[in-house]
Amino acid sequence: MLDPLGPLSPLQHHLLRELDLCDLPAPEAGPESYATRDLDTDEVRDALPTLLWAGLVEQRDGDRGTLRLTATGAAALRTAECGELAARLGAVSSFADTVARGTAPSAAGHALRLLAEGVWDLEQAEAHVAAGEGA
Repeated sequence: MLDPLGPLSPLQHHLLRELDLCDLPAPEAGPESYATRDLDTDEVRDALPTLLWAGLVEQRDGDRGTLRLTATGAAALRTAECGELAARLGAVSSFADTVARGTAPSAAGHALRLLAEGVWDLEQAEAHVAAGEGA
């Protein structure tokens, strides 16, 4: 898919995920909606023109209207999520090679769980196993 923005920033990704769950009022109209979602209204306000221009988000009823995820925005979100999952699966696969070289099962199991959950990256999991740390 052609994405005019390129990779989503963490803020854009977070906002699109929230809009995937439900429509939101414009930042000026409902700042509390953003605070409960751990989003800064000033940052959202700054990011909004780019998201609107790219067609990832639409705003109904003018500047104080409702923000809604577009089909293009949903596709960009799924593409980003797919990329994250592919990277995580690649890390789990690489880590499996580390485990296959022999390590204590409890340390490897603990590290593998945290790697698969996305809590640790590949480097952290391998360092944990190399240090011989237990669960």
